[in-house]
Amino acid sequence: MKRVFLRKYNRLITYVLSILGIGGACTFMGCEYGIPAVEYGTPHATFKVQGIVRSETGDSIPNIRVIMDYDTSYSDVFGKYMVKVFDFPASQDYYVRFSDIDGIYNGSYQATDSLASFRNPEFVNGDASWYEGETSLEINIELKENNQ
Repeated sequence: MKRVFLRKYNRLITYVLSILGIGGACTFMGCEYGIPAVEYGTPHATFKVQGIVRSETGDSIPNIRVIMDYDTSYSDVFGKYMVKVFDFPASQDYYVRFSDIDGIYNGSYQATDSLASFRNPEFVNGDASWYEGETSLEINIELKENNQ
């Protein structure tokens, strides 16, 4: 009888704490890979990756989808793109995925991944509080044509 009572009591406490958000530090999209997202009241910074997407012939490619963590962007008519993530201000690695989503409209290109590695980043424009500032990295990518 005592075990049954304790088991029900523990479930009730777990349920209440999970409703209050105390059960974990994950937010809506922050635990995709098991790493909690930055929350209010913790040191954070902006990690920005930008560059130009070009073909093997050197032409800029528009409408290439660029995904880094939970941010998605598309290259403009000049092939320029920019994605950013808010994360803990320390050395970080992010996979950046480039994929052609418009079919043969601008040519057909193979998807590729790149690693954006921020090692000992220097942050600028912080607010001398929880926000450390931003750091950026330039990755210019060359996509290969899809041979079908």
